[in-house]
Amino acid sequence: MTMLKRLLPRQDGFFQLFQKAADQLELAAIEFVNLLQNLPEQQSHVDAIAQHEEKADQIAYTTFELLHKTFITPFDRYDIHQLTSTIDDIIDLINRIAQRFPFYQLQQVPEEAILLAKLSAEAAHHLKISLSHLHSLKNSSVIFEHCDEIDRVESKAHQVVLAGEKKLFMEEEDFKHFFKIKEIYGHTKLVINRCQDVANLIKGIILEYS
Repeated sequence: MTMLKRLLPRQDGFFQLFQKAADQLELAAIEFVNLLQNLPEQQSHVDAIAQHEEKADQIAYTTFELLHKTFITPFDRYDIHQLTSTIDDIIDLINRIAQRFPFYQLQQVPEEAILLAKLSAEAAHHLKISLSHLHSLKNSSVIFEHCDEIDRVESKAHQVVLAGEKKLFMEEEDFKHFFKIKEIYGHTKLVINRCQDVANLIKGIILEYS
């Protein structure tokens, strides 16, 4: 069946849509870093992230529509659906974190929160590069290299969260602020975990069709 699929015409528009989704993910992640580094102007960054989320939703919708109309897909339909929905979920998660800032009226965050945001943007960047090479199995070594970098980022993020939460527990006296920051840590780390999930899915696709 796999050999038959390789001989039949494919719909390669999926790869362009994956790339567009990855672009929006990286832009949203970078904007989240900008938000944390410029809290006095946070609303403009929150609004920009919301726009990236809306564009990502449209890309996901277009991808699902193409999936329903396409008979021969470049790889398993379930994997295409998972890849699309998980990338979209990551951007939704960044948007939800950003929306909390004006709601919580956060005017300052620890350095660890900024570092976590930078790590999430780094993970998104490696994911974008991995997806840009997914159209050809000849690129498998490059893809694996960047997927492994996401694993490295996740390990570093885990240590940052531990250090940040320890400092928060020892130094923060404002009960409400404690839980606000702890939630920011948890959700930002989740962004990185979800990038790792996509990287694992990509590696699985490469291994299946190699």
